[in-house]
Amino acid sequence: MEDPLLSWEAQLRTSTLPEWDNLPELELYMDQVVLLLSRYLTFFSQGEEEKIITPSIVNNYVRMKVMPPPRKKRYGRIHIAYLLMICTLKQSLSIAAIQKLLPLELDEEQVRALYTRFVEIYRAAAAHFLRILQEAQSGGVEPDALPAGMAILSCLSKSLTDYLLQDAPARGK
Repeated sequence: MEDPLLSWEAQLRTSTLPEWDNLPELELYMDQVVLLLSRYLTFFSQGEEEKIITPSIVNNYVRMKVMPPPRKKRYGRIHIAYLLMICTLKQSLSIAAIQKLLPLELDEEQVRALYTRFVEIYRAAAAHFLRILQEAQSGGVEPDALPAGMAILSCLSKSLTDYLLQDAPARGK
């Protein structure tokens, strides 16, 4: 039987956000967006009963002005990029914090630059996280201590993020 930690680690190594140029050029309807994002974000929905993305979740993000509204009920690259960033960040941040991180009134080139930088940061963070995990495993960290250590790392990361965002203005309210 395969070690679940090794399986999870392998999934993280192969799960990444798509490059801007790999996002669909055609505008999509809601059902297509949900299906596409569910495929892109499978890593975050492992074993969860609650779906990471649904039509009502997308509608709420639009209503709360976390992302731009669709054009004639269609979603383009800009929308897909926003949704990928939002769904990734939503794993650890509140909507208010996400609103501080993701400017709303951007043109396509600005969204492309923001998303491209986000993907770079995601990949660097995933690689760093894998190094931390490998160091813990090779350093003799007891398997029973790993969940607590990762939870503390998560807590400290969230605390630092909240601290860094505390003076940033929230938008869309």
